[in-house]
Amino acid sequence: MDRRCHGTSSVDCHHSESGSTPQMPTKQNNNSMSTFDKKLQHSIELLQKSEELALRYSKDGFFLAFSGGKDSQALYHVAVLAGVKFKAHYSLTTLDPPEVVRFIKAEYPDVVIDRPQLTFSQLCVKKKMLPTRVARFCCAELKETQGANTVTLTGVRKAESVNRSKRNEMERVSSSEKRRVSGDYETVNDQFTREREIEGVQCIKGKDKIVVNPIIEWTDKDVWHFLNDVVKVKHCSLYDEGFHRIGCLFCPMSNIKSINREIRRYSKYYDMMIRTIHKIRARGGMIEFTDLTDDDVFEWWKSKQNIKAWLANKKYQTKIDLDF
Repeated sequence: MDRRCHGTSSVDCHHSESGSTPQMPTKQNNNSMSTFDKKLQHSIELLQKSEELALRYSKDGFFLAFSGGKDSQALYHVAVLAGVKFKAHYSLTTLDPPEVVRFIKAEYPDVVIDRPQLTFSQLCVKKKMLPTRVARFCCAELKETQGANTVTLTGVRKAESVNRSKRNEMERVSSSEKRRVSGDYETVNDQFTREREIEGVQCIKGKDKIVVNPIIEWTDKDVWHFLNDVVKVKHCSLYDEGFHRIGCLFCPMSNIKSINREIRRYSKYYDMMIRTIHKIRARGGMIEFTDLTDDDVFEWWKSKQNIKAWLANKKYQTKIDLDF
């Protein structure tokens, strides 16, 4: 993957040297435009068409969900090119890679850093468990509650995963299944228009939010081309060190190899995870692990296995070790 960057910086990022200002693609014969230019133009037009709706719910315009990763960077700069009003927010989870936080503060000082009411550790102790792939309460409470009652921009792309391949460019996120809407701009906007014609009914209310995904059809190659060759901006150095994602540390969605790398690199955060497990167990949580140490519990959690399968594998591995 091309992650070209030119020059160096004292912060955790690399950049391209350019004094030129990127230009918004001009409308032209569709046949003469490159595939990427068509995608970029569509992204820009989607934002411009959606801005009126965003301003209806917030004087700040769009709520742009910013993570410091390449996709949210691309989203940010597309919004700038589109000339729409927005305010970017980073949701601090307290399991954030330090390099990412430093990068955001240095290169995107206008991004608002939203601090959680509870730290990740406090949240786990309250729930009496660690998050899992099925019970991802960390995302639900530390990230996804942000932007309620707004039109929120995200850098979600279909190419990221099977689940995200089912996402659309515009959605209404709601706790009520009946109020959920997903589709292209025209489909979703038509639904909102019909609702507005009913007195007293609004598109979003309470904790609902409209989500717009302007780069939903972009590939990894598109993102790196845009950052390196179009807007020519710095990116977090973790990408250059082999990280494919730079989200929260010890994410339950990460594979064992990634988590092991994070244990070695971020030992203080690993120690915090062990202390969190200890506090959970001291308060009556995870009671099925009475014969295990706190480190054992973390190893089980990291494995993504059910406890019986993990214990069986551990017993088998112990036998092999003793035989040798």
